[in-house]
Amino acid sequence: MFKSTSTFTLLCLVACASGPEHAATKKPNNSLIVGAFERRPPEGTNAIRFDANGEVRVAKDKGHFDAEPPEASGAWTLDNDQLTLTYLKGMCSDGPKAGVYKVVISNVGIRFTKVNDDCERRSRMDGQTWWRIK
Repeated sequence: MFKSTSTFTLLCLVACASGPEHAATKKPNNSLIVGAFERRPPEGTNAIRFDANGEVRVAKDKGHFDAEPPEASGAWTLDNDQLTLTYLKGMCSDGPKAGVYKVVISNVGIRFTKVNDDCERRSRMDGQTWWRIK
């Protein structure tokens, strides 16, 4: 079955090392969300930055985070995997200010799934993954 004892030993070592006790521990979402993310074509080129103090800023692209006026700015809160975005300036600030999304966050990016959001422009992120800006 196995060509050599060393092949069998190697397979056993790989199987043992990949067990759940060696799985990497994921950081909490409140820590992972802090930073900047961008959406890439063909979905668009917007970028979003989540600050540790609960502020959020949306820009035309990653080169325009400090441009005035912003595409949108406001606050964010995260309860486990439920993200609430409340825009106080820019898009969605004159109508339904808050939108709620279920998010999956990693070191690579953030994926948005709409739970409740009446703002059509912000709702475009539903089903999209935005990539972490290094």
